[in-house]
Amino acid sequence: MSWMIEKSEPSPERRPARRRRVLLPGMIVFGNGTFTCDCNIRSLSATGARISVAGQHHFGGRVFLINIREGLAYDAQVIWSKDTDIGLKFNAMIALSTTTDPGFSRLKKLWLAKRIS
Repeated sequence: MSWMIEKSEPSPERRPARRRRVLLPGMIVFGNGTFTCDCNIRSLSATGARISVAGQHHFGGRVFLINIREGLAYDAQVIWSKDTDIGLKFNAMIALSTTTDPGFSRLKKLWLAKRIS
């Protein structure tokens, strides 16, 4: 009797968009803009990101992720959390360098302060 080993098909990507590995400085803004937490953006796609934070984190639900280098803010939802890693799903993207919407003035100020420091 001959045994044949079948090659399994690679499992399909569960994410709607492929993520690319990055290492970018970021900031999480939560509690209606009251609280912030520095983070590193570890992987990024058009629809979400994996970030890492130092130590314990106490936020969930809706947050904003600011990509310091690119000047972008993402309205995001925390999808999963394990140790210091957090998975985010993006709802919308805001270009902080060009927005004139007063609703995003706090995010823009936080980005400008981090960008020049």
